[in-house]
Amino acid sequence: MSNVKIIAAGIVACAMACVSVRGGDFGLQCAEFAKYYRAITDREAPGEIVKFAIDPKVSKSGRDAYRIASCGRDAQAASFTSRTGCQPVQVTITGSNTRSVWYGLYDLLERRGGCHWFWDGDVVPKKDAIDLSNLDVYEEAHFEYRAIRYFAHRGLTRFQAEHWGLDDWKKEIDWILKRRLNTFMLRIGQDDLFQLAFPDTCAYPDPAKRLPGAATGYNDRTLFWSLQYRGELRRNLQKYAFERGLMAPEDFGTMTHWYSRTPEDFLDKKNPPFLPLSNGQYGERNGQVWDIRDDKWVDEYWKMTKAAVDAYGQGAPKPQLLHTIGLGERMCYKDRKKNFDLKIQALDKFLARAHTDYPDAKVLLAGWDFYNTWKPEEVRALLPRLDPERDIIWDYEADVAPIGHKNNFTNWDVIGKYPYTFSMFLAYENALDARANYPLIEARQKMAQDDPFCKGYILWPESSHTDTLGLRFFTANAWAAKPVPHGDVLDEFCASRYGKNAESMKAAWKAALPASWLRGWGSNYGRYMVGFGFDAGAAAGTIKKWSEPVMEAEAVFGLLARMPWEDGFVRRDAIDIARMVLDRVIALRTMELCRDIATWRTGKCKVGDGNLVVRAEKIVALNEKMADLLALDTDYSLWETYQRMDAIEKIRNPAFEKTLFENASCPYCRSHQYELARHWYTPHVRKMTERLAKAVASGDRMAAFSEGAEKERRALKAKPLESLKPTLPRTAENFRKVLCDVQNLCASRL
Repeated sequence: MSNVKIIAAGIVACAMACVSVRGGDFGLQCAEFAKYYRAITDREAPGEIVKFAIDPKVSKSGRDAYRIASCGRDAQAASFTSRTGCQPVQVTITGSNTRSVWYGLYDLLERRGGCHWFWDGDVVPKKDAIDLSNLDVYEEAHFEYRAIRYFAHRGLTRFQAEHWGLDDWKKEIDWILKRRLNTFMLRIGQDDLFQLAFPDTCAYPDPAKRLPGAATGYNDRTLFWSLQYRGELRRNLQKYAFERGLMAPEDFGTMTHWYSRTPEDFLDKKNPPFLPLSNGQYGERNGQVWDIRDDKWVDEYWKMTKAAVDAYGQGAPKPQLLHTIGLGERMCYKDRKKNFDLKIQALDKFLARAHTDYPDAKVLLAGWDFYNTWKPEEVRALLPRLDPERDIIWDYEADVAPIGHKNNFTNWDVIGKYPYTFSMFLAYENALDARANYPLIEARQKMAQDDPFCKGYILWPESSHTDTLGLRFFTANAWAAKPVPHGDVLDEFCASRYGKNAESMKAAWKAALPASWLRGWGSNYGRYMVGFGFDAGAAAGTIKKWSEPVMEAEAVFGLLARMPWEDGFVRRDAIDIARMVLDRVIALRTMELCRDIATWRTGKCKVGDGNLVVRAEKIVALNEKMADLLALDTDYSLWETYQRMDAIEKIRNPAFEKTLFENASCPYCRSHQYELARHWYTPHVRKMTERLAKAVASGDRMAAFSEGAEKERRALKAKPLESLKPTLPRTAENFRKVLCDVQNLCASRL
């Protein structure tokens, strides 16, 4: 018998043995335990070593809970013997529901197997045996909903979930379970929902051609995979998640948005009227909301929700969760009262449908529109119209700065009164680095932690996997009965992720963190280079706030240069830390230069004209080093992202690489993409420096420095994407050289 067959036979035997006395089948859990037992010990798991069961009574509150008990600690486990007369079950994992059984399984493997779980891989140690004796563990979730969202922007595979294939999703869903989350949401476009809801109206578009109605920037939703494939992918990944007990809210309401444009054939054949629009946002025909003041168009939108529940929700007659963003970001009238009345009318109509058709489902009202277009008193006026038994204010702006910001859960009169959630948004699409604002989050968390009306702790970002430490903080606090400070999370994170390099990496993180949260939800050094340039304004207060933490963080380059390149976790995180700090260094140096150029233009510069040019040249050098740093990992390359996507499912549109470049390089999304850093940001800042040098030499104090950026972008887009790919060898020597070069550049301040 081959090794493959031996392993398969062992998994089948374990699956047959691990059946609860209640008759439930736990073959998936048994196979998972067998896989990790074998990985840890290099031996097959003994039959019936672990038993699984579901008992809702194990939860004291109704929230997710589980118990892990060894023989002698649990009467049921101690008395259970298989029908074949084999040895008694050694450990019983009893969950309040299916997902809680999984939580208990992964807790056991971590607690006694020494495993640790991260989005980018597992830490699985080698041991002679796993001690399963004297276990008496009880865990219960503090928050009812522990949720994470995946969003619709495109660019780099690591950060953009729309790029992931089924294997990627299975790995991500497994991580969700390992970190004891229970809800996830895909807001990555409507996939084939229009075709399912309106089969006689909407044809599947040709994936080999530009999508009809596609615009520019992130609004270019031209397909890279067919909608048939995307729909099947969504059904399969949600099926995988549902089999493990996870929840996924389906959307309802006016679902027209930039990532879910109305197909052109729907518009041509049905000719929907639109709501008025006062601010011009999403004003294109395929981006406007149909006029739901007429119930006919409420019915049409509702067909899409029904189709989503039936297709993506596996036909579940009673979905657990529904989600709406309302009239997201729309300002229909300049008159606030008329605008508010229309938004209330829309919510009333769709909530009535949700409550009638799915009476057992909880309804999540996204806080994004409240945050962007409502006033706090308007949100407060909405609350009496809602059903607190079914409707939850799904706020995700708890980390918006500054701490005095009024338009979030802290000023909606929900604390202690109405069901709501606490959460982090973390970052816009262009914020692809570590920036979780722990001081701000921890301060606001105190308001919600022990509030019985706070039903959830969620992360609802525009990009995924941007901040690995931030993910650890979020998942730890989403479960825990008491707040887990970020310092404690850092200790556990480093000890469990880096092994013998834990202390060195912790020192690097500690040095870097105060610089990380200087940025809010958006912006990065590249937007400064090609967006604002040397002509940007620079607030003295911002420069003062940034100076000390950035200068102190510069020490990380020397620390990281000594890290072992061979350790994949260390390598990824060392680059993450270095690019984040370098981003702040370049931004601060540029702000300081902009300030002094503004003074120079008045003829009152005190630092010396030639000094301005030398400092600009150092900013060029720092940009060059950022490109080198990004070249060292596939995470940051658009070309390598394209190759990954093509390997998952063939990209049939020969022009899609232009769409990918357009999506990633538009003003809203440009960030730490290698091709932009090497071939756009760096040449552009070099040109600005040359113009500055000429202006200083000639005394032309009114010269413009930041011209031509958009023309440069278009020229770069016209080139084959492969021609822009990284070429720097990914070696330990180059890693150390880049970091040492940056350290030297930082040390030579003027």
